[in-house]
Amino acid sequence: MKGFKGRRLADSVSSVGSMILFLIFASCSLVIIAAGASTYARISDNVHSTFTASTAVKYVTNKIRGSDRVVVEPDGHGIAVYSGEIVCAIMSDGTDIAERSGMAEAYVDYFGGDVIFENSRLLVEDTGDGLYRIAVMSGYEWCESFCRCREAGGDSTERE
Repeated sequence: MKGFKGRRLADSVSSVGSMILFLIFASCSLVIIAAGASTYARISDNVHSTFTASTAVKYVTNKIRGSDRVVVEPDGHGIAVYSGEIVCAIMSDGTDIAERSGMAEAYVDYFGGDVIFENSRLLVEDTGDGLYRIAVMSGYEWCESFCRCREAGGDSTERE
């Protein structure tokens, strides 16, 4: 009888010990998974904002390079890019970058258009001699570039 009671106690202690080890393993696994998910989310957000900013700068830079003439809005949050008989207005309202196209002889306003880059701000500056500075902020990432219009000639330089 005494051996039977000791065996039941040993089996109970063994079962409780196994359960405790399993709970420790499960909780450690959950902590590691949560830390990995948090790290992945931060990396993903940073890559997305950097990609958006650099893509927007390259898009506007290529539009300027391929144009005949560029007119920068006085506050720098919009440009009109003229290519032959077509004008493309690219503007930023502080939250998004949008674009609209029309005929070159039409009046160009910087409202509306199709959103091409969300959560991004555009700033264009004419630095003189046909050189334009394009800067885009997406999230907390800034990206900027310098380029020239086709009519100004010369090579362009980029800095990111």
